[in-house]
Amino acid sequence: MLPCQEDNRSFFQKLQSVEGLDLRDNRGKRHDLAVVLAGVVIALLSNRDGNLSSLHRHLKNHYEKLVGVLGVEKKRAVSRAQMPVILGGVSASVFDRLLFAHYGIKLNEAEREWFAVDGKELRGSIESGAKRGEAVVQVVSHAQQQVIAQDYYAGEKESEVPVVRKLLEADKVAGQKISLDALHCKPGTLEIIARRQGKYLVGLKENQKQMKKQVNSAIENQAFLAKLAGCEKGHGRIESREYEFYDLLEMSKDKRWDSCQIKTAIRVKRERITVKSGKTSREESYYLTNAVGNYEELSEAVRLHWQVETNNHLRDVSLKEDKMGSKKKKLQRSMAGLRTLATIILQKTNCQNKKEQLEDFADNFDNLILTLKTFNFL
Repeated sequence: MLPCQEDNRSFFQKLQSVEGLDLRDNRGKRHDLAVVLAGVVIALLSNRDGNLSSLHRHLKNHYEKLVGVLGVEKKRAVSRAQMPVILGGVSASVFDRLLFAHYGIKLNEAEREWFAVDGKELRGSIESGAKRGEAVVQVVSHAQQQVIAQDYYAGEKESEVPVVRKLLEADKVAGQKISLDALHCKPGTLEIIARRQGKYLVGLKENQKQMKKQVNSAIENQAFLAKLAGCEKGHGRIESREYEFYDLLEMSKDKRWDSCQIKTAIRVKRERITVKSGKTSREESYYLTNAVGNYEELSEAVRLHWQVETNNHLRDVSLKEDKMGSKKKKLQRSMAGLRTLATIILQKTNCQNKKEQLEDFADNFDNLILTLKTFNFL
């Protein structure tokens, strides 16, 4: 995979000139949108997330340094009341296109890589009495844990499924190797990947009862093709896994699955031991894939699919995404895009402890600016 290189301008310079991003009203025009967005990203990287007032205070307190670094005219820092208005006027789709054009990964179908696709609810957007709020769906690299594409949907009235299909159809994503959870074990989704000659690994649960019954029947009446084992220690527990691979080429199934080219089933047996209590838990899970062979790679893909949760943990715990309460849909989506930019920059630092890096940035503004220049943000 190669980093995208559109031109040599910094992200901030592109932000200043991109068309269709600035949707402010006349009152907001006295503020430079690019300065506001850059200031919010810097505040996010300075451990100020979870509260708009905290983000605004950081932007206001560092405004003179900020405009000096950016080389723009000093005016007046945006007010606390106006900041959410400006952020809410940003087109998330336009911002995301710019973000991934600048910091994305050039997809190469000749050398496919594994990506996990998963959705995350923006809990701060859930209104009183509602069960769902705004959600972001992301495509995350297994190897680099970097987001390469994202989109949004309203959880109360929309579904994750069409959003995932839209992402798969865009920018050659479907031609890669894609891991998905069981929600997306649907012919309409898997056939997109198969048609583009990509590879998929998808969970199989009770939401596809007939398929699960047929798979169980098929694997109980044959010997496994291969069996692998793995063990990990961490987070106060020991997890052992066994992977069994079964041939599904001759399995009878409903015609609607034909275009998905399902070839292999994987049964994973997990045993977890909590070190402190000694408590043991066991579970089995099933996966389907249109790949044949490469058993070690597939078992690694099963394990790394859940690395997307590492990205969610970074957003929720380190960046405090879920603590920022706002019922304004466009504001939540704009902030989600800005957090994605912050996570990409954090990943590029290769730091082992993201929380510690955020605190270091908070204590050393000049070092943060130097880092942002190194990664061509400024």
